Formats: sequence, structure tokens, C-alpha cells
Amino acid sequence: MRLKQNGQEMLDVNKKKYRQLFWGIGVVSLAVILTLFIVSQAYIQNLVYHERLSQMEEVTHQMFHSLEDVIDTHWDEVDVQCNYLYNSPLETDTDLYRYLKKLSELSNYHEKQIDLIAVDSAGHYYTTHGRTGLLRGITYLESAPERVSYVSNSLTEDDSRMVFLEQLSTPITLQSGEKEITLRYFGISQSMTQLNDYFRCDAYENNNSVYVLDHDGFKLFNANDTELLKGHNVYTVLSQMSYLHGSSFAGAKERLARTGSCYSNAVLDGTEYFYALKQMKNAQWTLAFLVPAEYVAVNTQKLVNIVMVIIIVIAMMFSVITVFVGWFLLRQKQQQELRAEKEANLRLEQYNIHLTQVNDELRQAQDAAAEALQSAERASKAKTDFLSNMSHDIRTPMNAIIGITTLMKNELHQPEKLAEHLGKLETSGQLLLGIINNILDMSRIESGKTTLNVEKMNLPQQVSQLDSIIRQQAGQRRQTFTVNTHLQHENILADPNRLNQVLMNILSNAVKYTPTGGHIRLEVEELPRNEHYARYRFVVQDDGIGMSEEFQKTLFDPFTREEKSGTNKVQGTGLGMAITKSIVDLMGGSISVESAPGRGTRFEVVLEFPIAMESDHAQKVQALPEEAEETSPLSGMKFLCAEDNAINAEILEMLLESKGASCTICPNGQEIVDAFASVKPGDYDMILMDVQMPVMDGLEATRRIRSGENPLGRTIPILAMTANAFLEDMQKSREAGMDEHLSKPVDIAALEQTVKRFRVTSPIKK
Repeated sequence: MRLKQNGQEMLDVNKKKYRQLFWGIGVVSLAVILTLFIVSQAYIQNLVYHERLSQMEEVTHQMFHSLEDVIDTHWDEVDVQCNYLYNSPLETDTDLYRYLKKLSELSNYHEKQIDLIAVDSAGHYYTTHGRTGLLRGITYLESAPERVSYVSNSLTEDDSRMVFLEQLSTPITLQSGEKEITLRYFGISQSMTQLNDYFRCDAYENNNSVYVLDHDGFKLFNANDTELLKGHNVYTVLSQMSYLHGSSFAGAKERLARTGSCYSNAVLDGTEYFYALKQMKNAQWTLAFLVPAEYVAVNTQKLVNIVMVIIIVIAMMFSVITVFVGWFLLRQKQQQELRAEKEANLRLEQYNIHLTQVNDELRQAQDAAAEALQSAERASKAKTDFLSNMSHDIRTPMNAIIGITTLMKNELHQPEKLAEHLGKLETSGQLLLGIINNILDMSRIESGKTTLNVEKMNLPQQVSQLDSIIRQQAGQRRQTFTVNTHLQHENILADPNRLNQVLMNILSNAVKYTPTGGHIRLEVEELPRNEHYARYRFVVQDDGIGMSEEFQKTLFDPFTREEKSGTNKVQGTGLGMAITKSIVDLMGGSISVESAPGRGTRFEVVLEFPIAMESDHAQKVQALPEEAEETSPLSGMKFLCAEDNAINAEILEMLLESKGASCTICPNGQEIVDAFASVKPGDYDMILMDVQMPVMDGLEATRRIRSGENPLGRTIPILAMTANAFLEDMQKSREAGMDEHLSKPVDIAALEQTVKRFRVTSPIKK
């Protein structure tokens, strides 16, 4: 009985324990379910928040992308207008205003509310109305970036405008009364009202605001009538708003500075807003997009509400089921714990293996990043060295141009000296153009894709051109420069530009590294060869600072300079002699150097050229006085011209008319083909053909004229006048049927010399 009673008591105790355990499981289950519900709700709300941000990012990206396309189109227009400006013969500010007005009329800018703008070095800007003001608060003149874009209301009184300015690679100097102005930037401006369509957003039923801000957050322009933020500074208002989801305005500004865009939400006066900030490329302004949260991801919010109801129903059902199955779960607790422990150990082992793999991948990524950083640094250095090299090679003739210009300012009332200086200016300018072409062609030389442009050349004339440039440089440093020539054959077949570049690099270095009062000597001596070829030795000797024996071993390596007190103050890239060596090797010659510190330097270049026997006779004939020299060979000639650029066409027409010639302009290749079909004998003497044109290019137009039904197409001279100046471009012109190839900018003297060879009648005397 006692045992039975004890068993019953034990049974009651177990029942009581099971009941307590049962209710305990129920309470714990309800607590867990409630917790999961709260956590899931927070998680879903976070998903909704990120969905809204994602939608904002997508909508604003489309809006900003369309605007950036418009901006890119404007930059393309600025590039075109800058090219037009380079090819326009502007001398005074009056010429500039006339040019801007005519170009605006041709481009129909008035309908688009676009103005052309030129900015000088002092910050003054010029439009079709003349000098109209000073750009204040703009810092681009100090840093001198290649491109400047900003929104300003300073250009007009009633309208905000978007301004695009591009730095001129070569400043343009104009005469303004007794003063000179130097144009540094050129571009366009457009009224911001023309961009309103790009700021509209149908997704939010136009319940949004779009502002254009400066770098401090002040409003420059409101793109629509909706005004969601009061006040002049948007950044100030945003910083005072209450932020959610752990975000902040400081974090948003940091992302804006780092990535160029940011997206966030905040509460103002009880209303939640989502906003986006976007910095425009190459611009000094920012776009701000603001919309109330109730208009963002509306369908997503409805879907979330439905899901929450479903979750509540499922949670209640799950609670009931949990209470009934709790006792079973308790019985399996121990087994579950054992299985869980085994699974945990297995996961831990797998995690360790994965962690090892991740560490290996991380080390590989770090190594790759380090290598990429080194490659980027090498590329950056190579770019910097290349740009410095361009300055080195261009500086020599540019110094001559600047020096002669200074002399001309002091000799304005001496026509004889001005004429002499103008000749030297032309020589230096042509040499500068040749150097620029050689620098652009250097990579082609190194890759073996470019050959020498061999032509008939008079060696004493080339030496004389060098003499005029180097003698002026030496004179500025009170140095003595002498030239001695011992030649038997003066006329040879060679590339004059490449030969000039070789000698100019060596001579300019001699000037730079020779102290004031020093001596520099150039000797040109012809060595014995045979009746068909001539070998020349070019020796440049100076008594300058000299070079060490170690540096001479790396003299012809790119980007090498000797670091010592005598050279630190001399500007240079260390690339000039490498270019010189490459050109000498290309011409099949040799170059050597002898030098010692404090004892000067001696360079010796030996080159071999074919002898141009016919040149001697030609030169003698040209030396005789001709009656035709008094009248331009172009006088009385009639030209049929193809030129798609309106400005270039006008310039060509004026140049020909100044020489007594007339011309008919066709804007593309198809029109000149159609026009020539009806040409009769005596209508035109020659065709001037541009190459790159719309509808039909000049090459195809030439082929059709040569093969057309008009028999005059077989005999009429056709000259190519194009900016394509490489040797392969000239070859393509001749293959198409053109007789000669002249490079732009138009050299009227070169055109006259070319016309002499094709003209069959004497020019009309004036």
C-alpha cells in the first residue's frame, strides 16, 4: 500500500512536472514566436527601406543619366567649337565678336538659348555682345583644369545658365585697342530652363523637387514648381532633419564625396522624405532629388502589409501546434543535443577549412592589389614623363618665337626688321609643327610601322634654319655659336623634319648645359662615299659642364638625367636623347658622345643619304629672276572646292580672293561629284578636295570624278587639302587619284608653289 501510494505520488509528481514542463514549453514557444514576429517585422521594414532606396537610385540614375548624356553632347559641341576657333584668323577683339555672332547664326543657337563664351586669363568673359563681365568666385584659373562646368546666374540678370568651358591648348592673343587679351577658355552656356524636361519624374506624379546646388549646398536652380525644402541652403535643411535606420547626413556627405552620389531618408516636420545627391562629372555643381516617402515603392508597401497579415495567422497556428508537440520535442531533446553537437563540430571543421581558403584568397588578392598599384604608379610616371617630354621638344622653337615677338614689339616702326623677324617666325612655326608631328608619330616609329618621309632637301638651307634659332638662344645667354660646313653635295634625299629634330635636340642641350659666355660649335663635313651616296658627319662641340662616365652609359635610355648641381636647375625630361637615338637608328646612322665633367661635350652623328642630282639644276633655274614673281600664280584661277566646315570654307575663299582667284564651295563629296558632272572646258582650272566630309568623303569623290562620264575628270588637277598629315594619308590620296597632298592649316605659299607645276596659262598681272 505504501509502495502504491509512493508510486501514485511519484506518478502525480511526474504529471505535475509534465504539466509544468508542458506550460513552460508553451510560454517559451509564445515568447519565441512573438520575438520572431518583432524581428521579422523589423527585418521586413528594413527590406522595404532598402527597396525604396533602390527604387530612388534607379529612378534618379535614369534622370541623371539622361542629363549626363545632354552634358556629354554639350562637351562634344564645345570640342567642335574650339577646333573652329583654332582655325579662325582672329587678330582683334572685334574679329572675335564678329566670329561669335556669325557662328551663332550658322549653328542656330538662339532657338536653343545657347551662347558662345570666351574667357581671358583675367577672368573676363566675352559673348556676341562683347565683353560683358568678370567671372567672380571661379577658381579654375588657379588650378587650370582642362574642363570647367558650373551653373551660374552671373551671366544674365534673369536666368540661371549652365556653363561649359574647355581650356585652349594654345592660348589665343587678340588686340583690344592698345591692350592685348589672352583667351584661355572657350565654350558655351545654355539656359537651365531648357533642361526642365530632364528633371521631370513621372514615377512620383511630379511630387518631387529637383535642385541644382553649388559645392556649399546653396540653391542655384529649382527645376520645377514643387518646393519641398524651404530655405536657400539644402545642406543646412538636410542636416537638421531626423534620420532613420542608423543613417545620418554626415554619412551621406561622406558617400557623396567618395562615390559621387548618395541616397538616404529623413523626417522633416513629421513627414518622411527620401533624397538623392549626385555630383556631375567635370562640374562644380550637384543635383539634389527629393520626394515624400509615401510616393516611393507604394506597391511594395502594400505587399508588405499583406505579408505581415499572413505572418500573424501563420504565427498563431504555429503557436497552437507548438504547444501540442512540445512534449514530443522534450523527449527528443537529448538526441537533438547530441546531433546538434556533432553538426556543430562538423560545421566548425568546415568553417576552419573555409577560413583557410579565404585567407589564401585574401593573400592572393593583396599580392594582386600590390602589383596593380605598382603598375598604376609606373603608368602614371610614364604619362608624366611623356607630357614633360613634349614640353622639352616644343620649347626650343617656341623660345625663338617668343623672343622674336618681343623684338618685334620694340621695332614696330622699322618695317625692314619686322619683315626679317616675320620670316624667322614662319621658320620657327614650321619647325614647331614638324616637331609636334614627330612626337605624335614616335610610338609608330618604335613599333616599326612608320617609314621616313624622304624628299629632296637642300642641306645648307636646313643648317641655316637651325642657325637662326640656336643663334638667338645662345645670344640670350651671351654664348658664342659658330657654324662650319664643308660640303661637296648640297642637295640630298632625306627627311628634313627628322634631321632637324636630331640636330635641334643636341644643339638645344648644348645651349642649356653651357654656362654664360661659353662656346658652341656645329660642324657639318661630307665624308668620302661614292657618286650616288653622300656621307655626312655632324659634330656639336661645347665647353659646358660635361657628363660623368657613368651617366654616358645611360644617356640614350628614356627618362634619364644626371643629378648634380649643374643640371638640377635645367628643365628637361631625359627623353630628348632617347628620341634622338631612335631617329638616328631609323635613318641607318650612328651617334656617339665624348664628355668629361667640367671639360664640355662632343656629339658626333654620321648619316648617309642618296644624292639628288636633279636638285642642283632645279635650284639654279629657280634662282633666276622671273617676271611671274610679281604676280601670284593663283591670280585669275578658278577653283572647285569641297569643304564641309563653314568657317574653313570662308577662310579658304578669302585667301584665294586675296590672291586674285575665285572658287565655288561644295559642302560634301556628293555635291562636288554632282557639280563636276556638268562642268565644261574653261569653267574650272583645279579642284581642292577635303578628305573627311559627310555623305561622301574626298577619296571616294575623287575616284568618281576620275572614272565619271565627264572626260575632264581624267585631266583636271585635284589637290587634297586635309588635316590628315601622316605619310599613309598622303599615299591614300594619291591612290584615289589626287595629284598632290597639302596639309592643313592652309599654307597659301605652299599652294602657290604647287599650282605653278600644274598651271598651263600665265597668271593675270595686277
